[in-house]
Amino acid sequence: MDYSKELEKEKERLNMLIDEAFKNGIPITQDEAVIAQNRKVDVLVAKVQREKEKNKKNKQER
Repeated sequence: MDYSKELEKEKERLNMLIDEAFKNGIPITQDEAVIAQNRKVDVLVAKVQREKEKNKKNKQER
């Protein structure tokens, strides 16, 4: 499965939440929405990395 598009969408959402936190004077380390979205992005980054490694390994086996 290609997680790249989903990752880009979730990164955009994270950036939007960070911007909102700054506008509202909330430290991003204390903003639960930012923290939750950051975790979601972290999971997707790991999935994309695993997918790339898997694809790389499959190409080397050919």
